[in-house]
This record gives sequence, structure tokens and C-alpha cells, in this order.
Amino acid sequence: MAEEKIQKLIKLRSSIKSKVTILNKYVKVLQSGGPPSDLQLLDLEGRFKKFDALYAQYDELQSQIEVLSDDSDTQELEREEFEGQYYSLAAAARSVLGARPARQYEQPLNRSLSSYEYVSLQQTGAFKSNCVRLPKIDLPVFNGHYQHSLEFRDTYISLIHSRQDIDNINKLHYLRASLRSSALLVIDNLDFKAENYNSAWNLLCSRYDNKRLLVNYHVRELFNVEHMRNESCKGIRRLIDVTNKNLRALTTLDQPTQHWDTLIIHMMAEKLDSVTHREWEEYRNTLNNPPSLETFTTFLSNRADLLETLQESKNKPQKYETYKTNTNLLIATNTQREKQNFNKKTTYLIKKIFTCPLCNQNHFLFTCETFRALPIEIRIQKAKESNVCLNCLRPGHLENNCNLSSCKYYKKRHNTLLHLHEPQPIPEPAMPSTSSINHFANSSESKQVATPPLVLLSTALVKVLDGTGAAHSARMLLDNGSTANFVMQSLCDF
Repeated sequence: MAEEKIQKLIKLRSSIKSKVTILNKYVKVLQSGGPPSDLQLLDLEGRFKKFDALYAQYDELQSQIEVLSDDSDTQELEREEFEGQYYSLAAAARSVLGARPARQYEQPLNRSLSSYEYVSLQQTGAFKSNCVRLPKIDLPVFNGHYQHSLEFRDTYISLIHSRQDIDNINKLHYLRASLRSSALLVIDNLDFKAENYNSAWNLLCSRYDNKRLLVNYHVRELFNVEHMRNESCKGIRRLIDVTNKNLRALTTLDQPTQHWDTLIIHMMAEKLDSVTHREWEEYRNTLNNPPSLETFTTFLSNRADLLETLQESKNKPQKYETYKTNTNLLIATNTQREKQNFNKKTTYLIKKIFTCPLCNQNHFLFTCETFRALPIEIRIQKAKESNVCLNCLRPGHLENNCNLSSCKYYKKRHNTLLHLHEPQPIPEPAMPSTSSINHFANSSESKQVATPPLVLLSTALVKVLDGTGAAHSARMLLDNGSTANFVMQSLCDF
């Protein structure tokens, strides 16, 4: 029985869909040709008068089918497809009817379509044939969030609910089209009938026009404003905007916000960053009377304007900027002015990031691990190729002009990392006589042979394994690798 009833309902539904298809073809014919004639527009307007009734019939049949059918997914797709075609066709018909000459609107035949695009003649009484066409006003969308309930209520009442030239079936259609999510569920169980519009509107108002809940929400929003961590114009303006928005909503809800200045000022001041808060306290000390909320917001607005101006000045590209190194300022010459006039050289301080000439990282050459791992001879070669001071391994000057200390071994003008041990003098093969030796030792004019300096190195006792795996104690030098190292033959013979 249920299956037979479903088939009958589907046939009736198909009849309604065929009527919609016929109207869709007619609208496409009017759109594809030239400007429609007055007769064609009147014909379309007469057909379109019955268009909303077709949707009401379809909605009733489809609802019965969905109740009886077990395949809910298929029926949901069916409804979605039809509603998409329905709204597209309605928009196309409105577009064609809206393209007629302005004189045709002296007696508007379809007042329900004028709620978005035109002002009713009965409301203005000043319609002229050459009036400017105003932009379309979209219906507000409400998803059930309390922060948007007052805005939706006032806008919908102004555009739809208070209009006398829109019948209830169209008002209900517009109301459903404006609701989303939990708000739509409030009226979803009502049948799509003209007499149900007032019930739907009252249900929606009783659910979301709850003054106690709205007051609690906006008061909570006032106290939950994000605290400013840093001084910024955006943070100050956000604090002002959020506070004013919620205060206006509370005023609409008949709350005595005009007496809350002291409380709101204290609350807002606690949300400020430390710098702005200090500036406000200093400014308030100059006032003779307790400040009003308007005085406080004016101070914050001026502060935000100042910060924005400073930020814009800071963000402007500067041709030359200043940098400072650990020891001195590096001065570079303005190359552009040198080309224009070689006799007038102007120097400017520029910002510079030092780059290692060996590994291209942001550090000096003497801190480069790659450079330190090289043999001393290669270090000297790389330092000379890099055009750095051989005493401090920094760019910008030569070793003769360097103010830093010299090598810790010989006190010469080179860096310790570049120090080479001088070779010891090779003795003559001929053995001198005793008299010559004594004469050399006692001579006041003789010069002592220079010996290389001695360097004390740390040692450590370690266990060394021989070829059989037996451990032997050996003393190991903890050396940085700058001198030659030797082991005894007896250690190697294990």
C-alpha cells in the first residue's frame, strides 16, 4: 500500500516539475532573443504569479514521499535538485522582468519581486521615469549565533516582515531562505503554508529574542576582550570597536549603559599594554574631573593614529641605514654621488651583515669552524685571498692599522691561528775547537741562538690496546694541532 501511494505521489510531483520545466524553457527563449515585448513581459508575469504556488504544491508532495519512502538519501537529492532549479528559474524570471523600461513600473504587477531592487511607489510617491537603479540588497543570513540576532531581526523586519505588499507565503519563503543551521531547525517542522508564517516568525523571536540571554552574551563579550601584549594601533582599534559594538547592543536591550563610564574605562584600561596604560594614567592626572568614556576613547583613537603614522614612517624604504660593529662604525661611500662628482664625496653609514668569505655564513672568519680545521699554511693562504686583516681576521682594514692584540706566541702582527713555528738552525758539520768554543761562550759580542718558545700542553693517561687486545697505559697530549706530535718507539712496538 505504501509503495502504491508513493508512486501516485511521484506522478503528481512529476506533473509539477513539468510545469516548472515549461516555464524554464519560456524564460530561456526570452533571454536568448532581443528585448522582450510588452506582451511577452505580461505573459511571463502572469505565469510567474503561479510560480510560488507550484513550489508549495511540490513541497507538500515531496514531504509525503519522504515520510513514506525508506530511501531518504534519494529523496534528499531529489529535493535539492528541484530547489536548485526553482531558485535559478526565479532569479532568471526576475532578471527578465527587471529589464523592462522604467515607465512599466508605474503600476507594478508583481510587488513581491520589488523588495530587493526597487522602492515601492506607494511608499515613496516620487518615482520618476529616469530614476537611478539602486544596487540589490541581499537578505541577511542568520545561523543561530546570538551576536547576529539583533542585526538579523532589525534588517529582516525592515526588508520583508513590515512590507504590506508581500504576501505571507512569500514572506515564509524568504524567511526560510535566510536561516541556516540551528536557526532553520526552529521552524523546519512547520508546513510551507501562508498561515504558518506568523507562527514561524513568533517561534524564531521567542527562541532568539531572549533579552536575558542577549544581555549575558554581550556583557561576557565585554569582559572577554583580548589583552594587548604589545603596543599597536590595530590592538587599540580592536579594543575600541569591540567595546562600542557590545555597548550599542546593550543599549538596544534597554540597559543603562550611559552610567557605566567608570566601569568600562577601568575594564578597557586593564586590557591595554603597559606603555599605553602608562600614557593614559599620565594623561588622566592632568584632568580635573573624572574622565568620561568619550574622553577615554578619544585618547585611544589619537594614540592609534599616532602609532599608525610612526609605523608608516618606519616602513618607508630608506636609502641608507646605520649599523654598528663591536669595535667601530664602518663607513661606506655613496657610490652614486661619486660617479656624479668625484670632488665631492659624501659618506653614509650603512647597515651591513658580515659574511664569512670561506663558508658564506653570518660570522667572522676567525670564528669559522671550517677555517679552524684547515692546516696553518692553508689558513694563511685563505686569509690573504679574503682581503682581511691578518692580525684580527676582520675586514675593513690592514694589520698595520689594527688596534687589537697580536700573536700570543711571538707578538708579531699576525693572528694566533696563522702562527707558524720558526725552524731551528741547522748546526755546522765541522766540530769547532775547544778554544773557539770558549771564545764563543765568553765573547761579549756573541749573540745567542734564538730558540723556539716552549708551549705547555695538557696530558692524559689513556689505555691503548695492542694487537692481541691487551691494554697498556700511555700518556696522550691534549694539543690543538698547531705543533708536531711524537710517540716513543717502545709504544709502537707493542
